[in-house]
Parts: sequence; structure tokens; C-alpha cells
Amino acid sequence: MKLGVSSYCFRRLMSSGEMDLIGVLDWVAASRAGHIEIAAPDGAYYLENEQVVRDTAKHAESVGVPIVNYLVSGDLRAGDGEEVDRLRRQLDVAHRFGARIFRHDVAPWAWREADPGEFESTFAKVVEGCRAVADHAAELGMVSTIENHGFFMNGGERLARLVHEVDRPNFRVTLDLGNGLCVGEVPGKTAADLIDVSASIGVKDFHIRRSAGDGWLKTLAGDHLLGTVAGHGDVDLPGLLALVATKPDVPVSLEFEGMEEPLPAIERSIANILRLAEGVA
Repeated sequence: MKLGVSSYCFRRLMSSGEMDLIGVLDWVAASRAGHIEIAAPDGAYYLENEQVVRDTAKHAESVGVPIVNYLVSGDLRAGDGEEVDRLRRQLDVAHRFGARIFRHDVAPWAWREADPGEFESTFAKVVEGCRAVADHAAELGMVSTIENHGFFMNGGERLARLVHEVDRPNFRVTLDLGNGLCVGEVPGKTAADLIDVSASIGVKDFHIRRSAGDGWLKTLAGDHLLGTVAGHGDVDLPGLLALVATKPDVPVSLEFEGMEEPLPAIERSIANILRLAEGVA
């Protein structure tokens, strides 16, 4: 298994100024992780600071930590040409980072359609937008992906349908093994539906409860989720990693989003994932 980490794991430390992306790369280089994916919410900083991108790419190469994926937000619900152009420019940023995979959203995380009619009309616009982005990715020799993320474009069937409708060989999925829970889907089903069209895989773990206090995410099924160290939660990571093992060439990245102290939690998560993967190999 090609295990790395997402820069999202370090967001708390990066937001406080305790670490920057160069520091994150150095930490990863000294860890058991083998690559990084860069999560940049709107990507504006890296778009405006091209030299930072080039310096980061050079440092990643020097410390032997490949940048495999670059992730940004996106909103293709309105069929907006300006948004497609923004995502094309973000693809250029990903290319400068040296990433071969680009992940973009198609709607705000919390948005959900009001009825089936709104879903279908929005879906048609999303398909066209994803095609336009994927076509630019193809020009750069890259893969464009959508993650099962949030409340709208989530769940195995929706993502598989999107890949089919976009109909581009370089349009695939960044499969998050836990996110299907947000829309009430068992993670094993999400993974089974999408593993064959996945260009990258994210690993996270959640505590799952039927009722909970503040700080927990309520899913469409009425469950409550709280991120935690991989291997400490209720997600069936051994079973999911057994499925992941059938795709040894697909990069796998930890996405820790719990309340624990980040660095020990990330280190422990990496160790647990590797141990669990060895147990199911």
C-alpha cells in the first residue's frame, strides 16, 4: 500500500502558524508516510504565489516526498464559465506542484438538493463542468477527480453515475473511505461501488453515535460523527483496507480531522493503518 498523508491533517498547526507547508513536508519525510496531498480550500494563495508553489515542489523533490494530489473547493451547480476557468487555473497550480491528480468539489459541502428535479437539473450542469475541467487536465497529462464529499455529490451510486456521464478516461474519483456515512451509506458499499474508478483513496475514522452533544456532525441518517485517530473509531478499517489492497498502485492518504493533538494523532494513525493493512494482506 502506498500510504501518505493529506496536508489537511496539519490544518490546525498551519492555521496557527506553528507549521508551514515546508515544515509539513519535512515532518512527512521523517515519518513512515511516503507522499503528501495538498488540500487548499479555495487555492487562491497558491494561485497568487507561483514562486511558493515552485519552491514547495522543489523542496518536496529534495526530501523525497512526492506531491500526488492537489485538492480545492469548487461549485459547478450553475454552469458558470468563470468557475470552470478558475478550476482550470487551479489545475495549472497542481501541475506546477508536480501533482498528477487534481480533486475539485462541485458544490458547497453542506448543500443538498431540495427534490429530485433540482438534483437532475444540477447534475446535468455538473457533468458539463467536470468534462471541461477533465479536458484541461488531459492536456496537462493529469487525472481530474471528484471526491465523495459533503451532502450532494456523495454516495457510491451518485459518484459512479457521474464518472459514467462525464465519460472521460482521465476523470475518476478520490475515494474517501469514511465520507459515505455523511449521507447514511455504509462505508463498505461506498468503497465497493467506487474502488474500480478511484485514482486516489483517503482514510479517516469516526466515532459513530445515535445521539451526541456539541461538536458532532449529524448525518442524513440521523447518526452523529466525530473524527478521530485512524483505528480508534467505529469505521471498519480492516475490511476497507482489505478492499484497498486489491488496488496496490492507487495512492492512499490519511486524512485526520479529530480533536486530538495533531502530530501524535497523525503518527499514531499512520502506524495503525500500516498495522491493520498488514493484518489483512
